[in-house]
Amino acid sequence: MEKRRVVASAVTRSGVGMDNSWAAAPEAASPAVKKPEALPAAAAPPPEPAPTAADGFGAFLQSQNLPPPDDAPATFEAPVPAPTEAVAAAPVSAAVEFVPTASERRPQSNSPPPTPSPAPQTANSLQKMKEQGMYRNQYFKDAECFDCGHKFKTGRSAKSANCPACGAYISLEDVEINMTSTQPIKTRGNVLIRKRGRLSASSVQCRDLECHGIIEANVTCSGDATFRTTGSIIGEIHCQRFVVEKGADVAFLNAVHATDVEIQARLTGTIYSSGPVLIGGNGSINGDVTARSVSIEPGGELNGAMNIVRGKQIALSPPAVPPPVA
Repeated sequence: MEKRRVVASAVTRSGVGMDNSWAAAPEAASPAVKKPEALPAAAAPPPEPAPTAADGFGAFLQSQNLPPPDDAPATFEAPVPAPTEAVAAAPVSAAVEFVPTASERRPQSNSPPPTPSPAPQTANSLQKMKEQGMYRNQYFKDAECFDCGHKFKTGRSAKSANCPACGAYISLEDVEINMTSTQPIKTRGNVLIRKRGRLSASSVQCRDLECHGIIEANVTCSGDATFRTTGSIIGEIHCQRFVVEKGADVAFLNAVHATDVEIQARLTGTIYSSGPVLIGGNGSINGDVTARSVSIEPGGELNGAMNIVRGKQIALSPPAVPPPVA
């Protein structure tokens, strides 16, 4: 301030007339920062041309290092602070590399799936399978003695077994008949009668029965009895689920006893069921039906008496014939 007027300093925008005494302090305080060597005369940039009157009166005054006129606006430049020790110690050419953390990384579509957790121990897996019942269902199957009725577990691939209670021999093999046979069948496996097969025996005891031929025997199944054949069947049928598939036309000369009955074709005979009886759209029954419930789909037929029993137990044998009225 001179005489209540603001006078610009000698430091100008173009740097002409600038006092370089301030730059000596950082150089002395920070020996780590090397002063760049002077360029050779051949590589030195050409000097800037001196401003002329055409460039403006202000530029001309700056070149002559003269103070600006009174009406010229004052310009101020903040002094450049000296670099600190930490900045001076760091090399000028050092580059800072940014490494993102795991949470900042964006997942890529082609990245491999996460590593699964280690599998549990074998002992723990087997114990869990045993608790859930999967172990028994996968490696064991049910068997029942024909003599004493004892039920036990045996290997799924076993062909025979001995009853743990009475020691009786039990066959577990599947039987397939493709010709005429007269041997009775007694096994806990499945029985398959082909279209050309014909079985004439006293009895057949098995787990599941599938018949495409002719049977002349009393059949006892612990599972399903499925028929898809044409002709007459001699002998009583005892099973859990009785099915007559489409395309069959079979006549049962003896009664059929089952827990669940499904008829999808033509059947002639008497049926006793402790559960429901379903007659499909292509099914028809020519005979009497005794069951807990009877369902007939559109197109199904029932030509005979229908007896609905609401009791807790249903007799699976023919009811007694009442005496004639005098």
